Amino acid sequence: MPSEYGFYGTLLEINLTEGKINQKKLTPDLIENYLGGRGLATRILYENIDPSCDPLGEHNVLVIATSPLLKTKAPTACRGHMVFKSPLTGMLGSSNCGGTWASRLKSTGYDALMIKGKASQPVQVDIQREKTEIRPAAEVWGKDVHQTTDILSSQKNSSPSPGILTIGPAGENLCLYSAVMNDKNRAYGRSGPGAVFGSKNLKAITVTGKMSPPLKDKERFQSGLDQALYMMKAAPITKRLLRELGTSGLLKLIHLMDMLPHQNFQDNLHNMKELDKISGETLRESILERVGACYGCPVACQTHTRVGEKKGEGPEYETLVMIGPNCGIYNLKAVALANYRCNELGLDTISLGGTLACAMELYEKGILDKKTTGGIPLNFGNESLLPRLVDLIAYRKAFGEKLAEGSFRLASDFHHPELSMTIKKMEIPAYDPRSSFTQALGYMTSPTGACHLRGGYAVSLAFFGGTKEIPRFSIQQSPLAIRNMQNLGIIQDSLGICRFTGFAFSTEPWARMMSGATGMDFSTSQLQKISHRIASMERAFNLQAGLKEEDDCLPDRFSHESIGVEGKDKLISPELIQRMRRDYYQSRGWSPKGKLSTLIRADLQLNKRYT
Repeated sequence: MPSEYGFYGTLLEINLTEGKINQKKLTPDLIENYLGGRGLATRILYENIDPSCDPLGEHNVLVIATSPLLKTKAPTACRGHMVFKSPLTGMLGSSNCGGTWASRLKSTGYDALMIKGKASQPVQVDIQREKTEIRPAAEVWGKDVHQTTDILSSQKNSSPSPGILTIGPAGENLCLYSAVMNDKNRAYGRSGPGAVFGSKNLKAITVTGKMSPPLKDKERFQSGLDQALYMMKAAPITKRLLRELGTSGLLKLIHLMDMLPHQNFQDNLHNMKELDKISGETLRESILERVGACYGCPVACQTHTRVGEKKGEGPEYETLVMIGPNCGIYNLKAVALANYRCNELGLDTISLGGTLACAMELYEKGILDKKTTGGIPLNFGNESLLPRLVDLIAYRKAFGEKLAEGSFRLASDFHHPELSMTIKKMEIPAYDPRSSFTQALGYMTSPTGACHLRGGYAVSLAFFGGTKEIPRFSIQQSPLAIRNMQNLGIIQDSLGICRFTGFAFSTEPWARMMSGATGMDFSTSQLQKISHRIASMERAFNLQAGLKEEDDCLPDRFSHESIGVEGKDKLISPELIQRMRRDYYQSRGWSPKGKLSTLIRADLQLNKRYT
């Protein structure tokens, strides 16, 4: 297996239909042009798929890629990026995960993994340095994530222990927002990758290896590493706050910003006594057992918790809000137990919370009734329903069959699509877009549908930006600001690093570490150029999948129903949406309708095959 500096130059291709396993060469120009992770995976996907294919059909392709920084000492460099055509949105599916699995994949001697086809029976894939096998998975098919992980771990007598990536019953039953899990509780959560696994009869992928590619310039790498560690220790968020409270510590802060959604984004009104019951401070005092960290991460933001005899991770901020206040629920233990169950069954908690909130509003408006729901009183605030609903969804039983399709299809089936708080059919995360024009534009232009990560985490721009902070209602600054935030996220996803490093520093330390690892010239300006290229690559996929300009929009609620922000009524008018969208396209160098220019298409070399 050839070994370049920082990467191996090898893609592992597995065709489940034919039962074939091949190695393909990845040339250095792929790293120069797409870095790794998100960029590399998207390029490989585009070259091997028809974007118009059925996302649950045999011709969908799934790619997981690492970066040259994995298996180095680069802080937080442990993340893998998974891309595919999303069964939830019909557009590019893109999901990112920490934990240990991606680093263990890199240890097998491969930079990326591509899954094609569909097995005739349930299978698992076992990847080792010496040999890769496709094996029957009948023993674990039907088991939950934790059971599957324990069973497959017990079958391996190896050192180091295997990394296990698996779906639960939600993925097997093709829930459109099912997740792929590793380390039991870490999720490739958004866009429905679990359903893609399930549609291919792929239960799990195990990886075992000890390899690490060499560094080209250790001194240059170390200079970037030293700078990054110094700045992470100096920044309060990465030094202390995330370790003390985890992401749940954001809850009260986001409420103070008037951004915390309530009852399916109908308003942002909360009783502080109720919020106290589910705050990060309360989590720490009542159910926290210990903190934890992903592989190679000095931040340690994981919260390992216990409720009675049950234990697990989280809930994280998004889960806490989307299953909590967005459903009118302020019971921390109920939300934590629902979160544990979602991890066991393999469900994206953001889309789950958004779908339940939509169903609750449909019920309270009389559009759904007990006859329709199978006797379930879907009222806001009814936390006693959570365990039952999570199971019904994962197993597609009774009314869970409808809920497993996501809120857009649910609301559309009952003739009220306006009650689905989605963009490109994916549920909006736990920040109300009426509270920040920048965040609204990020949601609208995210390549994967509503996502605070793929779309750009504008909350940090408006409130944690320091010298780069911008007003959250700046019409002129928002398009350029959100483009820059998206570009930073693209770089972070492509380098396999955590978004939280952005609270301490931007790209300069990473440029030196990448240059030192690979021997290539990765200046900060070069990283910016690459991020633009990757954004256009993602746009090219979506345009071929059927994306139209009007898909880069917000649900009507945010244009017609105002909320109070800083003492003023705020909404986002259709005219403002059109203006910001047009200005954003211009900042990308796209046409006024969001199409790619001839120059961009030439830079992407859309007809050139790389693998």
